[in-house]
Amino acid sequence: MWGVTVRVFAYEEDYWNDEWEAYFEKADIYHALHLKRFAAWFKQYPHLKIRKPYILTTGGTDVNEDLKNTAAAMLMNSVADESCGITVFSDDGKEKIVQAYPDLNDRIYVIAQSVYLPSHKSSSTVTNLGTNYPKFLLPAGLRPIKDVFYLWDELTKMRNRWPDLLFTIVGPVLDQEVYKDVKQREKEHKWFHYVEEVPLEQMREMYRQADIILNTSISEGQPSAILEAMSLGKLVAARNNSGNASIIQDDETGLLFDSPVQFHEKVLKLLQSEEKQAELMKKALVYVNKYHSLEEEMKSYLDVYTHCLKKAYS
Repeated sequence: MWGVTVRVFAYEEDYWNDEWEAYFEKADIYHALHLKRFAAWFKQYPHLKIRKPYILTTGGTDVNEDLKNTAAAMLMNSVADESCGITVFSDDGKEKIVQAYPDLNDRIYVIAQSVYLPSHKSSSTVTNLGTNYPKFLLPAGLRPIKDVFYLWDELTKMRNRWPDLLFTIVGPVLDQEVYKDVKQREKEHKWFHYVEEVPLEQMREMYRQADIILNTSISEGQPSAILEAMSLGKLVAARNNSGNASIIQDDETGLLFDSPVQFHEKVLKLLQSEEKQAELMKKALVYVNKYHSLEEEMKSYLDVYTHCLKKAYS
């Protein structure tokens, strides 16, 4: 449809070899995700020279955490300085990069994330969250910045009102210490479960089964899991950081909370009103369909690619 051929290399997972190097040399343009991580990986291959235009897309950690670290910021600038374009998910992300690197202002593009959530077609079994109520689902990779037990004490207190409350975390293991904590709590508490990373096509059903989808991250770029849940008309409740606030309008399309206690208060009020729940779910669905279209995201990136190719080859 777009006349574009794309090859994807997972630079932190796959092994760089002669075949990938051949693709690298033939490509007309490059697009790398995450500034710091890409810069660190690229330093391992000093023989590679980028002689074609390239685009960078920042992650939440790039703009919210790494820019605070002088060494990390310098590493990021080593790739950002020669880039043709840098894409961010929100105006807040752009502002933070411009504050750190004013000279990059003219090459920063704000492109909101879209939602792609395929249906489950496999014969494999999707995790069943059961019939408990309420069911809280936290999709998150296990690492410190996700702060997966931020709400633990309040969820424990909420069980006094809802003894069948269920809390489930789903996501990959990215930090062994967090993983150990998760497994220990799962062993000690029957109302808490951990599900390792599942294929994307199974997430639609997991969202459907849950009553409220959570995000407890210390910082975020723009959380795809919250957008996915909203695209299905689900209730979402998220920690009030710039990334979550860029897609959730508090008490309109979901809930934003500044503390665990405030989370408890807001969720209690919400679950007492079926009318309010229906209102939030409807508005969340309308919002995602309007502002996070896959077609619009693709077109926006194609515009950036076209601009950079014309600039490089004119």
